[in-house]
Amino acid sequence: MARPYLFLMDPIERIDIEADSTFVLMLEAGARGRPMLYAHPEKLRQHGAEPRIQATEITVRPEKGHHFALGETRDLALADCDAVFMRKDPPFDTAFLTYTYLLDRVDRSKTVMVNEPQALRDFNEKLAALRWPDLMPPTMIAADRGALRRFIEEHGEVVVKPLDGAGGAGIVHLRTGDKNIGSILDMLTLEGRRHIEAQAFLRDVVKGDKRVILLDGEPIGAVNRVPARDDIRANMHVGGRAEQSPLTDRDREIAAALAPELVRRGLIFVGIDVIGGFLTEVNVTSPTGLQEANRFDGVKLEAQIIDKVEEKRAALG
Repeated sequence: MARPYLFLMDPIERIDIEADSTFVLMLEAGARGRPMLYAHPEKLRQHGAEPRIQATEITVRPEKGHHFALGETRDLALADCDAVFMRKDPPFDTAFLTYTYLLDRVDRSKTVMVNEPQALRDFNEKLAALRWPDLMPPTMIAADRGALRRFIEEHGEVVVKPLDGAGGAGIVHLRTGDKNIGSILDMLTLEGRRHIEAQAFLRDVVKGDKRVILLDGEPIGAVNRVPARDDIRANMHVGGRAEQSPLTDRDREIAAALAPELVRRGLIFVGIDVIGGFLTEVNVTSPTGLQEANRFDGVKLEAQIIDKVEEKRAALG
């Protein structure tokens, strides 16, 4: 019998089955007869050198309100799973950091990690893009409010945001002369004690914030997210609208620049954000966009991801 896949994620009863990418990964794995286990990562623990977990057998189905059924809960070593999908949503807090340390100890000769825990630590979703500054709009990371003010004055319009947020939380659009600048910088930097990101405002955001889905560094699909008229944030859960967006030569150029580092670090499933041809974020913790791209393009991107996981597990012998 095939060994299970383990999905570490937020409570499954809360997910939107019409949008959640983890859900379609589970549907695909289940359709292939793969046993699946489900747990919140707080159930992780380590005895000596061996990471273990209490996880529950699960089956899923595309039926709203009845989308999962739980079976027996059992205790097992993570190395008893063919793959571990770390799909806990941000924020990347102290608890998340601890999860990655525990996942570090999983035996890679037996188990495929999606994604590698060290890479999850190394690739802050705002800071990681700065590895390729030539692909980005002008960007500053700082806690110094004076430096941030000078950056705003230099560029006229900027977006500021916390480094540990997700889903558009804490993003603010500022213009030179705005009387709220001081208050907002005080609040976001905790009066100069916390670093934030400031990025030159890209007017093309009104045309959309494009999510490009990368599989082992290769672009396999994309979806555009267009903000509501009264918002600059394109995230779907704050009112953004999804629309079809084929892969472009620029998308492929950006992906090709990132690919060697992503592959080297074991980042199998990644979502990059592109506005007006500029890279703005590299999302590695729990990338989304599979279902939206599937509907627009008539594909099953989750099948390609599970294929890749099975290929990597087979290569372990």
